[in-house]
Amino acid sequence: MSNTLFSPIKVGRMTVKNRIECAPYGTGLFRNDGACGNKELMHFRNLVRGGVGMVCIGTANCSLDNPPPPGPTIPYLHNQFLLNSYSNLVEIAHQYDVKIGFELFGAKELFMPAMVYVNTYTKEDIQNYQKGVVDAAVNVRDIDADYILIHGGHGMIPAAFYRESTNKRTDEYGGSFENRIRITKEILQQIREKVGDKLTIEYRISGEEMQEGGLKIEDQIKFAQAIEEYIDIFNISRGVLEYEEDWPFVFPSVYEPRKINVANAAKFKAALKKPVSVIGGNSMFVAEEIIESNSADMVAMVRPLIADPDCVEKFRLGKADEIRPCIRCNMCIHRCHTRLLDIRCSVNPLMGREEYFGRIDKRIDTKKVLIIGGGPAGMEAARTASMRGHSVILVEKTDKLGGNFILATKESFKEDLKKYLEWSIRTVKKDKNIEIRMNTEGTADLVKKENPDVLIIAVGSVPIIPTFTASGTEKVQWIGDATKESLGKNIVVAGGGFTGLEAAYDYALDGKTVTVIDMIPEKELGQGASVMNKISLMQKLKTHKVKLICESKVEDVTTEGVKISNKDGESVIPCDNVVLALGQRKNTAVVDNLKDIVEKTYVIGDCSNVGGTLLNAVRAGFEIAFDI
Repeated sequence: MSNTLFSPIKVGRMTVKNRIECAPYGTGLFRNDGACGNKELMHFRNLVRGGVGMVCIGTANCSLDNPPPPGPTIPYLHNQFLLNSYSNLVEIAHQYDVKIGFELFGAKELFMPAMVYVNTYTKEDIQNYQKGVVDAAVNVRDIDADYILIHGGHGMIPAAFYRESTNKRTDEYGGSFENRIRITKEILQQIREKVGDKLTIEYRISGEEMQEGGLKIEDQIKFAQAIEEYIDIFNISRGVLEYEEDWPFVFPSVYEPRKINVANAAKFKAALKKPVSVIGGNSMFVAEEIIESNSADMVAMVRPLIADPDCVEKFRLGKADEIRPCIRCNMCIHRCHTRLLDIRCSVNPLMGREEYFGRIDKRIDTKKVLIIGGGPAGMEAARTASMRGHSVILVEKTDKLGGNFILATKESFKEDLKKYLEWSIRTVKKDKNIEIRMNTEGTADLVKKENPDVLIIAVGSVPIIPTFTASGTEKVQWIGDATKESLGKNIVVAGGGFTGLEAAYDYALDGKTVTVIDMIPEKELGQGASVMNKISLMQKLKTHKVKLICESKVEDVTTEGVKISNKDGESVIPCDNVVLALGQRKNTAVVDNLKDIVEKTYVIGDCSNVGGTLLNAVRAGFEIAFDI
């Protein structure tokens, strides 16, 4: 454990207990009128009691003429009747010695092209936007919160006005450098006039924008220096939300390296006198590296805290191996930002549902629980049942725990998923309430012999493998068996689901020539993943020249290659090998053999009617075991 990572830091007038910041994020858990109810409060309590130093409530709307719409919504800082509900968040944060802030931004402009509002806003529009942010800052002070975060990154209003390629105004808000930053300086001046030093001000800035004509690191450092007198800490991100191609850099996926903004943060730190915080693919493990290398003063993160809200305290206490790893699937962000649903997490089944489940207390009426299948669903069920005090027997027919999820960790860029699988196996093996029986078939005789109070069937799925002319030869290989060594130079992947696309990317990284074939249109490839990860993966496939042949059916595989049919007729694609990634089907045979033996029998995971993703598997395992 790093002493520096857990040393206090002075930021403005507030002293933060450690160097870990929970960056702003949307939850979808606020009430439909914008108020903070029990659903958000219970979620927030779990977060702040886990050891983080400061927390920023995300997406707080400051648009005076754009209150929250019906449906999943966000905080709205101009309704005096809502402020009391937000003060409850402040009380909870301070109970755990956590500094709390609110991210201020104009929600109205979020859905407008920058080129439009920058160049069409009247001075009255600009003043209205400025007043919204300033008044919101005053309200944040009045509920005794500690700081605000002005969102000037990701192409928000301050950046859009500053960017020469979008600002074509000819009045005092366009043209020169001083004019283009005027809108932001006026806001900061007015906030300081109203609140003095009673609020710490954090400023989020994209260290660089990714698109042509975007702001470069040199531009952004110059901007930061120009507003530094008003700012207490800078938060370094990157990218512009208006451009989907930037999303993988705003929300780094499993395909991107960690610490993607650290090099830029170090440049800001060298050029500025105020502290610097950095976001972007961080975790507790890399946070220590960042602070020790003096690249930044604080480390911001969100997704590791969603996967395990206690990760900070576990790391501080030397229990890093107990931290549930984030797999950077971006499903949390996908649900809130693109589907407008409550936040969920693929590996943390409590996330967003803290109010419903509460604490996982031990039951008085403990039971004997037999679980057939050691994949993610079975292991989650075993962990949860053990926490409830039950006696658990976990049966796995092979010599490895993990089930089909082992396949998902094959690729070279899947380190995050490997760490999750290792954590899942490790925590189950260490649990004294769980007896694990490897190389043991879950038969009817076994179930009858053990006579459990509860039987949980989690036997997963089996691959769909059609028969072709070349089946049974090295020409045709199932994706679970195929390795880079077993494959030749020219590969065809049959199946454009995420499993097939990720394998194609991995083969391309190895220098192979890769073609992917699927029956669906290209825009539908990679269904079931977050939009951020899909964009990222499709970018990688394009960069590595993976060919996509869509709306085509694989008719046969011969010694020559793959015979396909589509609207243009039939053709043959020569190749060395064909890798089958045609999906899975429920393992119904085992389920049918076991489901009528024990009165309380539950079917979960890929062998159930609700499977197919890690999120569904983990959630099902948790929910069933919680209710036992």
